[in-house]
This record gives sequence, structure tokens and C-alpha cells, in this order.
Amino acid sequence: MKRWLAICLSAVLLLSALSGCGGNGEGESSAGTVEGDTFSLSVRCTGPASDLDPARAAASNTETITYHLFENLLRWEDDGTGKAVLANGMASSYTEEKNNDGSTTYTFLIRSDARWSDGESVTASDFVYGWQRLFSMENPPGTIHQLYMVEGFDQAWGNRDGTLLTGVYAEDDQTLVIKITEQCAYFLDTFCAGTLTMPVRADVVEEYGAAWGTAAASIVTNGPYTVQSISDDGIVLEKSETYYGAASVQAQQISFSWLGDAESAYQELTDGELNFLVGLPESEIESRSEAGTLTVEAEPSTYALLLNNLAAPFDNETVRQAFAACVDTEELVAAAGSVTATAATGFVPHGIVNRDDQWQEDRQEETGSVQLPEDLLNGADNEAEMTVWDYRAVGDASASQTETTREERASTAQELLSQAGYPNGQDFPEVTYLYEDTPENQAVAEYLQSLWQEMLNVTVALDPLDGTELRTRLLAGEFTMAAFRFDAAYDDATAFLNRWDSEAGAIGGNLIGFNDRAYDLLLYVVPETASNSAREACLHDAEQILLSSCGVVPLFYYGRTSQLSDGLTGVYGLADGTYFFWNVGPADAAAGT
Repeated sequence: MKRWLAICLSAVLLLSALSGCGGNGEGESSAGTVEGDTFSLSVRCTGPASDLDPARAAASNTETITYHLFENLLRWEDDGTGKAVLANGMASSYTEEKNNDGSTTYTFLIRSDARWSDGESVTASDFVYGWQRLFSMENPPGTIHQLYMVEGFDQAWGNRDGTLLTGVYAEDDQTLVIKITEQCAYFLDTFCAGTLTMPVRADVVEEYGAAWGTAAASIVTNGPYTVQSISDDGIVLEKSETYYGAASVQAQQISFSWLGDAESAYQELTDGELNFLVGLPESEIESRSEAGTLTVEAEPSTYALLLNNLAAPFDNETVRQAFAACVDTEELVAAAGSVTATAATGFVPHGIVNRDDQWQEDRQEETGSVQLPEDLLNGADNEAEMTVWDYRAVGDASASQTETTREERASTAQELLSQAGYPNGQDFPEVTYLYEDTPENQAVAEYLQSLWQEMLNVTVALDPLDGTELRTRLLAGEFTMAAFRFDAAYDDATAFLNRWDSEAGAIGGNLIGFNDRAYDLLLYVVPETASNSAREACLHDAEQILLSSCGVVPLFYYGRTSQLSDGLTGVYGLADGTYFFWNVGPADAAAGT
């Protein structure tokens, strides 16, 4: 039952934040460097990295760089608005066949003009090797468990032998077949376009051994760029002349450097020494916010309050409801003092894809556009309109938003606590609230502590911890209440909802011991649901059950800021912070002037 519980190690990844790049911004910085016919970019959007093995990209914070070096069967392409959408990559075409036993067979035709940077042809066997080596690596990537639906996964993982992965094989040099044993709505975008299963050359990996991926000379690529150098200061890429799409690649060189002091980096940007920066300094964020010119990009991350269902007094659902009833997320975000945060309206955040094709078609017929009407913008004057590709847009559009006053919330909460046996907070035990020690989290903790004291007459002690200690305490179940940031391991609502299945346990992500049969059943039928519309409906219904239990109280969603030099255009990306720069070039050239 529920084979996706094999993802347990991946679910733990939700306890760590994603890193990446941001998108377009505003400012007075200059364009990239042009020397003769050569155009180059300087980018600061990732953390220190020295390993460019695509299998380790997520763990090493190098996904953005990896996408410039390697290309999977499918690739991410600009939809014209800065959002990345799926397109054919190393595969010129593919077919999808639904089998009678519930499995699905994908057949990919590799491009005849696909080449490695040393001129060798890219073959289907290179992809097979990329998949198989995951199982025999000395330290396999934790995300390997996400591949549980591929035929032969259990045998391959149990024996650490990728040749037992029978669902991935080459029929000939240009034909790759992948068979999955159950439906997976996110299979193509996560595994056929993602970094984990990108092709690598067996002869090169075997020749360089431990040096593979860490030395520039060891890295033979099949994407738009090759590696010129790797150093402590950064990584420099050079345009690959063997890439089939080389004619459309703008920058001859891209220099990636590591994030540091935001103020000094922003000065480099305004001085023209840097072309792209993620993470504007607080002073600039505040200035733009006051002027109404701040652009905030949604991150697929949620900060949520956790009330442990297995620990008194929160093993009582009515107590949980009382504490949750006090919270107004708009008020909380204001108290936190972060202009990049957005009040949460559900556990699944903005930035997660909506796979309900019928809903999208209906909305576009009604509005003539993919944009939502003005009344769904959450009241933020400077917030970009959410589009129908966003899971949260569907949920928020269908949910009735009931505004309550502070007094009404207090009255409801007090009545609930009284029903639980603690009238006016009498005899309620002191509880401790755990959180990671950051200024933003501290402000939220102090707001909640004061709120519960005022409304419920209860005492909540605050215990700020470093990130490692907090994770240890949560996984051990050694807490009564806590707050934590949850990130997406992949782009689908199940990345947030599967963790709360009753069978998952803490190691699988269910940190509060949530147990609801209806919730479990809804998630159980998701992989078996043929219709994307029905699938999304099950996920939204499950989310409502989770929220009504009040063990998980979403507080806010994260946002990021970034800026591309004036005079440049063409950056696009994924919501998780991965961005693509090979289309970036002078704006006048893009306009044909």
C-alpha cells in the first residue's frame, strides 16, 4: 500500500531549504560585457559548490549551473513571460502508452544531431548509464527514492545494482524506453527534465573516478555550455559549439560566483560589474516596497506552526483548534516585518504547479487570459497576478474567504479552550514553542506568544534553536509545538501532502503524528486517478482535512527578490529558484534594433 512511502528519505529533504537563483528586477545597472562579437555574463545566484555531477546537483546547490551544462530528454524553455515550460530536449519526440496493468511506457527518440562537447554522439545508452549509476554510487543521492515508481526500482535499490532497473533500457542508439508501474503526474517534468537522471558518459566517469565532476577537464557535457574553470571563487562556463541549439545561445561565457554580502553585491550590480543577483539588500527591498515598485517572486515554501498530535495538551483536537483560531495570517505577516512574505491560505504554497487541465481551459474561456481577476490577488497592490498554472490559485479561487475581527477570533478561541476543559486558560500547562533562531522567526514567535497570552490566558515559553537541533528534536518527536519551513522536493502538491499520511512516520515527514483515514484514502487514490481534474480535486480535499485538524497551521509563504541588469533581457526560470541564462542578451538585440 502506498508505494510512494518509499520516498521517506526524500521527504526528509523537505526539512532543508532549497537554494537557487531569482528572476527579473528593477534598477539602474548596466548590461553584460561585450568585447567584439563576444557577450559574457556575471551571475551571483548560488552557494559555494565544487561538484558538478548532475546526480548531486540538488544536494550541492548547483542545479542552475547543471542545467547549463547538461540536458535531459526534455528541457525547460521560456514561455515568453519568464516562466519555464517543458519542451523537447535531447529527445526530438516521445510517445506515452498506458498499459492495461496500470503501468505507463514512455519511448523517447534521441536527436540525431545530439553531441557531447568532445564531439561524440549522445546515445540512449548514455541515459541508461545515467540512471543505473545512481544505485551503485558510494553515496547515492537521497532523492533516488523518488524513483520508486520505475519498474525494477526495489530490486535495484535493494541490491545497489542499477542493471536490475528493468524499466529503463535502450532499444538502439536512438531509442530509450522507460516504464513506470503506476501513474505519476510529475514524472516527465521531475525525472525526464530534471538533473537527477541527466545523461553522463560511462567512459569519462570511469576514467576520472573520484575527480569526475570536480575538475573542469573531467566534465564532458551535452548542454549549451562546457566548464572552463572551477575555483573557490566560482565556476566559469563557456558556450559549447557542439550543442544542437548553439546558434540560439547568447552569452559566450557565464561566470557564476557565490552569494555573500547583499549590500556589496548590489553595489557591484549597480556599478555594472555584476549582471544578475538574487537577494537584494534589505535597504533596497524596503525602499522599493515603500515606493510600490518591489517585485517579489513566490518560492514554493511554507512556514507553518506544528501542534504535536501525540503530545499533551495538543493531543486534544479542540485545544489545537483554539490555538489556531487565534491566528490571523495577514496580521502575523505584518508583525514579522517581512515584505517578501505572503500570508498563507493553505499548506501547499504558491509556485506549485496546478495540473487541472480542464480548470485551466475553463478559466481561459471565461477570462480570455491565463490571469486571475483582481479580487484574487490577496490584496497586495504590487503583487503579480497569479496564473492558472498555480495550485494555490485554484484552491484560493474556490475557497470562501471569511474575514473575522480580532475580537471574534478571541471569542471563538476562548470558547473552544473552555470546551477542552481549560476555561480562561485555567489549569492549562505551560508549553514550549520551538523554532529556528532567525530575526524573522523570532518576530513570529513573539507575536504568537503575546497573542495566545492575550486571547487564551496561557503561557507559552519560547525556545530558539539552531537548524540542526530543531530538525533533531522534530524528527525525534521531542516537542509539543514548533514552527518550521517546508520546501518542495519536487513540483507537485504531493510533495507537501504525502508527508502527513498516517503510515509515513516522522522519518517520512509526518512530524506531528497526524492520522486521518479519509485523508489517507484521498492520497491513496491520487496515483490511480486517470483525470488530472479529479486528481487535483482529491489533493485539495485532502488539504482541507489536514487544515481542519489544526495540527498544521500554515503561517506564511516565502518570496525572493532578484535583479537583472538594465539593458538585458531573456532570463527565465522555475519557481524553485532554478534559472536559465542562455537566452539572456542585450535588449536592443532582442528587439531587432
